[in-house]
Amino acid sequence: MAIDYAKLAATAQRLITDAGRTITLVRPTESPADPTQPWNGPSGGETTLDVPGVQLLPNSVRIFGLSALGDANEFRGLVTYSELVYVVFPGENDLSQFTFVRDNGIDFQIEATQELKPKDVTLVGYIGVRR
Repeated sequence: MAIDYAKLAATAQRLITDAGRTITLVRPTESPADPTQPWNGPSGGETTLDVPGVQLLPNSVRIFGLSALGDANEFRGLVTYSELVYVVFPGENDLSQFTFVRDNGIDFQIEATQELKPKDVTLVGYIGVRR
C-alpha cells in the first residue's frame, strides 16, 4: 500500500493552520546597498515568508520525546538552546535559509530547524528560537 504524502501534507497544513497563527520567517537581503562599493554592507532589506505555525515551549517537546525527524539543522540546539519551538508548515521552502521568526511584531533568532520530509514532500517543520 502506497502512502499518499501529498494528502498527509494537506492534513498537516490544515491542522497547523487551524491550531496556530501566521508567523513570518525572515532573512536579511544579501545584496549590497551600493553594488560599486560592496564593502559597505548589505542594503538592509529583508526577504519574508508567511507560514502557519504553532508555538510550543521546549519542555513540552522534551516531554513528548521529539527525536530527529530527518532533515535537521542543529537538532541538539532545537531542544537545548531554544526558548520556544514553533511547529510550522513550510511547504517546500527551506527553513535553514531564514535567520529569524517574526511573531506578533517580536523577532526571535532561529537557533535550529528540522523538517519531516519523506520522499520529496515536507510534512512539518520545527524551528527553535531565542530572543
